Amino acid sequence: MKPRRLVVPLCVMLLAAACSDDGDGSGGSNAAASGDPLEITTELGVVRGTDSAIDGVRAFLTLPYAAEPTGENRWRPPQPREPYDGSLDATTPGGSCPQDVGSSTARFTTIPTPGEDCLSLNVWAPADADGLPVMFWVYGGGLRAGSAHQPYYVGDDLAAEGVVVVSANYRLGAFGFLATDELADEGDDGSYGNYGLADQAAALEWVQSNIAAFGGDPDNVTIFGESAGGGSVCAHLASPMSEGLFDRAIIESGGGCDNLQAGDEAQTAGAALLDGLGCADIACLREVPTEAVLAAEFDANFVADGVRLSETGRERAAAGELEGIEVITGSNANEAFLFTLTVEEPTEEGLVELVSAVTDDPAALIALYPPAEYENNLERYRALLTDVRFTCPTIAFAESARNDTYVYNYTYTSADGRFAFGPTHGAELAFLFAHPEGITGLEPGLTGTDAQVSADMQAAWAAFATTGDPGDAWAPYGDGGQVTVIDAPVELVEEIRGGRCDAVTELVTIRR
Repeated sequence: MKPRRLVVPLCVMLLAAACSDDGDGSGGSNAAASGDPLEITTELGVVRGTDSAIDGVRAFLTLPYAAEPTGENRWRPPQPREPYDGSLDATTPGGSCPQDVGSSTARFTTIPTPGEDCLSLNVWAPADADGLPVMFWVYGGGLRAGSAHQPYYVGDDLAAEGVVVVSANYRLGAFGFLATDELADEGDDGSYGNYGLADQAAALEWVQSNIAAFGGDPDNVTIFGESAGGGSVCAHLASPMSEGLFDRAIIESGGGCDNLQAGDEAQTAGAALLDGLGCADIACLREVPTEAVLAAEFDANFVADGVRLSETGRERAAAGELEGIEVITGSNANEAFLFTLTVEEPTEEGLVELVSAVTDDPAALIALYPPAEYENNLERYRALLTDVRFTCPTIAFAESARNDTYVYNYTYTSADGRFAFGPTHGAELAFLFAHPEGITGLEPGLTGTDAQVSADMQAAWAAFATTGDPGDAWAPYGDGGQVTVIDAPVELVEEIRGGRCDAVTELVTIRR
């Protein structure tokens, strides 16, 4: 395991009184001053949480971990937060970082009210927690949508497995990933562009300094995320500035850990945004209203800034630089269904045109998906796109990482008509967190086989966070290329997707 990064306590940088010993020898930041398990003293002051809906699990909601990223703090790494006055009410879910509330993510889940003062996190911990493993959740949404405070991601049910669950907001879109030559020059530490990723790292630093007071073990932290959250986990695996902040990683539908935009390309895109908003410099842009920045065209991505990110997670894995960091990575059987809901049934010619976007040899790639095996050309395209964007890159990463990596494929289709989309992108989250009501229009609760799939997933994720071993139905990919199929029941198999991923990877030229 890599040496733990030295995290400077916030009390050194802020007011000493916020972390001083209160005279009882407890040290203040590691125990509730009153002995009340719902009242915890952190380095920024006292916070008061609440009992969650799950018996024996406490919730501490919307704890600020950094200063408002507004004004001069726009497009800067997260800055220290001032200590709380009195006791902070941590009983209510917070808002989201600025985003388009009409996005595709918002059509399926509730997005809390956006606002720029958004750098806060949640903690769910068993009432008797003492040195439990910590699971740090990173939400998805294409780096442009989502929130730690969505009801889909409430962590109380997962925490009941014997872990402390943390989730944190991070800046999105242009607010989180803008790069310009001026920002490159003014960066406090030479980094630029990856402000949303820096937010996540700051929240992980908060965990290192504070989680023991909630019953968590700062020396046993697993980061896990889905979609862009999975890609964020990949970025932390790649970033030297994240070393020592976590011990294990779970990548859900995050692809092959190979997504990184060149610095000059990112700066060109940033210059176009400034020009479109009528600004000549960042000082001007820092005065532009939030809504105007959101309205500007911008494709958020991780930036190769040469400091926080210089290479991809897959490159580090291939170089043997991730040895000692256990990883679970996986994908769902029909990821692409969610992204093709409006795609009409293509003709043969139309299928070739669609597939030409990802390969120079569409005929050869299409031939890997014989029409006799699918209901129609749309299903062929969905299977192909799932492999190209998710499953095969996941396998490629595992082949690079080898012995410290487990691979899963989520294939479960619920008999309950509520989950009509089957194993599409993000479908496993209703079972991992056991809060299906986080999906618009669904009622709470899981029963029957749904409940069993949920229990199996939660047990595997918690076991991995505890020991690095997710259980009997799992095996390291390097032990023979085996993959765990998450279904009812869970099983370990020798091959998925007809064994075609090597051929797919060979033919694909563009994944994004």
